[in-house]
Amino acid sequence: MLRLVLGRLDYGGITTGVTFRFTGDARALSGVPDARLNALGKALINRVFRELNINCDSTHLESLSQVFEDCGFAMPASVKFTSEFNTDELKAILHSAPISIIEPISTIIGLALASSLRVNVEFYSDLWPRLTDALAQLKALGIDIAVHSSVFDVNRVFIFDEVIRRLVRIPRIDELRETTEFNSRVEVIGVSRRFVEVPARQFSLAEPTEAWVSNDVVNAVEVLIKDLGGVATLKALGDLVGQEAVIKALSMGYVVFNPSDMTVRATTKALTLIRRLGWSSDVHKETRAD
Repeated sequence: MLRLVLGRLDYGGITTGVTFRFTGDARALSGVPDARLNALGKALINRVFRELNINCDSTHLESLSQVFEDCGFAMPASVKFTSEFNTDELKAILHSAPISIIEPISTIIGLALASSLRVNVEFYSDLWPRLTDALAQLKALGIDIAVHSSVFDVNRVFIFDEVIRRLVRIPRIDELRETTEFNSRVEVIGVSRRFVEVPARQFSLAEPTEAWVSNDVVNAVEVLIKDLGGVATLKALGDLVGQEAVIKALSMGYVVFNPSDMTVRATTKALTLIRRLGWSSDVHKETRAD
């Protein structure tokens, strides 16, 4: 069952699996399940990246957390992951995970969990009209997917088995005296069309956390700018800070690579990072040790 829920974040679209809503009838997880990605999960994540022109690739990554580590430059916030989950339990009862509804975080996590864990998933997405092919692929898995959104596209809604939308009164001048209340009424469109009273329920959402830059990347940027003058050969910088740190800094846009002379150069983004930090990673480590 593929379900679209419009304008009612409190509406429960699934009864088991993983939801972004924190409600009284769901068991809270300490983080987002760090799913081991299968081929479909990687393909769906890359589909989102291509749609948004994000220069990142999940093809050779193993887990969902690695996607957010390697492609963190494209994410507006950080995500807390957990390995303490049981897939069978996720399939048996409803669990809440701290999934921010900020895009593209919510859509990527929703697609990845559904495809890689094969559990019911409820997530928020305003990108869904651009990803109907991805939703069709999920539909073939035979699991329940509930997509919450504020966007309705009448030309692309046919991918869903059922649409639940909040009734919104847009009065005309000659209707201003009417007192009809639509606050708890929703329209359900599926094999039939019906109007249902669904009282609003208490719920809460995970707030986004500040995007995080790892210490090895900060160190690579500092060494390149402060010790090497902002330009160095790829080998020289790699020998000083490690090739992995250099690759991360490249993927995050802090340095650029010139293949003609095999040099790396600090970008304006890197200069901004150093200026805003105002202290070196060595001082940071000493402070934490104290």
